[in-house]
Amino acid sequence: MQDFSEKLVSLRRSKGLSQEQLAQALGVSRQSVSKWESGGAMPELGKLLALSDLFGVSVDTLIRAGGASVPSEAVNVSNEEFQQVSHQLSEIQATLRRREGFEYKSRHTLFGLPLVHIHVSRYRLCVARGILAIGNISIGLLSIGGFALGGICLGGFALGLLAVAGLCAGILALGGLSLGILAFGGVAIGCYAFGGVAVASQLAVGGAAVGRVAVGAAAKGQEVLLTDGASSAQILSFLQTHFPGLSSFFSGLVSLFVQ
Repeated sequence: MQDFSEKLVSLRRSKGLSQEQLAQALGVSRQSVSKWESGGAMPELGKLLALSDLFGVSVDTLIRAGGASVPSEAVNVSNEEFQQVSHQLSEIQATLRRREGFEYKSRHTLFGLPLVHIHVSRYRLCVARGILAIGNISIGLLSIGGFALGGICLGGFALGLLAVAGLCAGILALGGLSLGILAFGGVAIGCYAFGGVAVASQLAVGGAAVGRVAVGAAAKGQEVLLTDGASSAQILSFLQTHFPGLSSFFSGLVSLFVQ
């Protein structure tokens, strides 16, 4: 009477395969094959199915005690047929790996989070959590992804202290649609907003601007400066009148949106 481990050894030897070669065909480590053959572990169902296809025997024959060690149909399988089955299994495994995506997680952690966590896939949503997080959905101090959440965020949608995205919200937000204390974008909403359309509680600058102080081609607010025909000196003077502490850098930044 033979158990699974003995049958596996017989089947492998009948094909003239080493443990390393069988491991490569199945996409596992040589140590895994060694444990199977010593009786220290059993393969998972997926690997049992792969062994069944590889050696031309049923799963029931593999795992059920008794029976011949190597059925005749397994002995008669040519090396060419074996290589074809092995190649097909490798392709299936490669496809499954692509669907699972790529994941890397560093061993070193900070505050319980890996320093780097990368988890991406073309076929499903993968979540990455780390100090540096890159994923379809990412959460981290530096976060990059389709949806990014954290300190410094870059993505299709971003929420963070510094957010750069198509749609973003943050203390400093830059994007197609941005919401923040300091917001830049096609449509910008914030305390200080700059964009094609800008809405702000304090200063709005853009093509169309709405705010307490508004500067733009079309502007509405308590204090308004229409930029059509206005010089840079006039714009700067207007801003410094209402914001006396305005830095030259900030003034130069404003000029980019009104020229």
